[in-house]
Amino acid sequence: MRVLTLVVFGSIAALPAIAQQPQGDGGSSDDAALQRERAIERCEENRGSDCETDAGLAEWLLQERSRDEAEAEGSRSIHQNAPRPTPR
Repeated sequence: MRVLTLVVFGSIAALPAIAQQPQGDGGSSDDAALQRERAIERCEENRGSDCETDAGLAEWLLQERSRDEAEAEGSRSIHQNAPRPTPR
């Protein structure tokens, strides 16, 4: 009986942690919409000529990516552990 009580209380204690976990892929579409809105705002603040089309926002959308997103998309980045060429 004591074990059953511990299991029940343990599962109740875990409920808040379960409730805080992101649900599915809904967050990424919201993130993309927020990134697009911020890109449009930045484009308009800098007097961009085309702040509505994907082509006009391409530069601004690139700046909205996180470092992880950039690396996942194949961004060229310099790694600290990469060998450096020796001077001649």
